[in-house]
Amino acid sequence: MAEEKTTIHDLDILRPKPEYVKLGGKKIDISFIPSGVALDIIGLREELEALTNTPEKLKKIETGGKEALRSFELSAELCASITHNQHEEMTKDWLLKNTDMFQLKALIEHITRAVFKSLEAGGIETKNLEAAGQS
Repeated sequence: MAEEKTTIHDLDILRPKPEYVKLGGKKIDISFIPSGVALDIIGLREELEALTNTPEKLKKIETGGKEALRSFELSAELCASITHNQHEEMTKDWLLKNTDMFQLKALIEHITRAVFKSLEAGGIETKNLEAAGQS
C-alpha cells in the first residue's frame, strides 16, 4: 500500500508585506488587520460615510458643531481599533488627546487603505466600501 502524503496549506503566505506607521514614538503595523477589527472598521466607516455623504453634510462638518465632533470621534474610534489592538494605551481617548487633525486624518487614510488591500487580497468585493472611503 502506498504511503499517503500529508497536505499542508500554508495560509501564512497570504499575509501582506509588513507596513508600519509611527505615532507617539510607537510603530503600528497596518499591514495585518485581524478579521474582527476589519469588520469593526467597516462598520465605523459606514457610520462616518452617513455623516459625510452629501455636500450639505460636508458643509456642516466644515463649519463645526456636533457633526464635526462626531466625525472626528468616529475617526479616532476607527483608528483606535488598530492602535489599541497593538498598544494597549493607544485608545480612542489617547488618540483624541495626543494627535492633531492632520495626524488623525493621515492615520485613518493609511488604515482604510490597508483594510481595503487586505479585503481585496482575500477576494472580497470592496467597490461599495471604497465609495464610502472617498468622503
